Amino acid sequence: GASAETLGKLAWAGACDELAEGPVPGRRRQALWQLGVAVPGVPVREGTQLALPLEPHAGPELRALSAWERMLADYGSTGVTLREHPLELMRPGLPADLRSSVELERAHNGRRVRVAGLVVARQRPATAKGVTFMLLEDEHGTINLIVPPPIHERFRLAVRAEPLVMATGRLERREGTTNVLVDRIERLERPDLPTAKVTHIEPRRAWSSEAADEADLRAVAPAGHSFGRRGR
Repeated sequence: GASAETLGKLAWAGACDELAEGPVPGRRRQALWQLGVAVPGVPVREGTQLALPLEPHAGPELRALSAWERMLADYGSTGVTLREHPLELMRPGLPADLRSSVELERAHNGRRVRVAGLVVARQRPATAKGVTFMLLEDEHGTINLIVPPPIHERFRLAVRAEPLVMATGRLERREGTTNVLVDRIERLERPDLPTAKVTHIEPRRAWSSEAADEADLRAVAPAGHSFGRRGR
């Protein structure tokens, strides 16, 4: 059968919600609790000796997951989320002039814009003379970034390593494609986010530590795909 760790991941991903009772947002912790107190079968020579069908003790009242914690649980257990996007949850506390991918389509060519998103891919082809291309994802779609070599050198860490970035630059439309020619790029931060409390009834893994919300997201966010030459 499945190991306790595997069952814990399934429960933390929401796959065992039907085993629990109560409002849906609170079922993941309830399911983890029930799996934790369930008595497993014992391997014997003839097979597996099942545990006696004893009624388990009633579980405690567990706090429901917030939307942010649910998103972290999705990324930490499966690497994807089908619910709220990180940018959707972060946007209310981000600068008002931050454009979404939808708003970029309505912005005028040549206008200075500021965008943010989860890094999906990075590409630095040998034929592009050192130019780096990045693909960001927000709650509405994708955003194309063009990072010139001087900007890459100046903001190397953000370009190459950060899973969440905010970029400023000039909007360009060419042959039906919308790009942002970047002149500044940095890690996306929200100082107003509260400290996450994600150690209540969940698998004790690296992605369930007591850290700031953004640090939690960086720990579990899927790595962007990198293509092209490496090194400098």
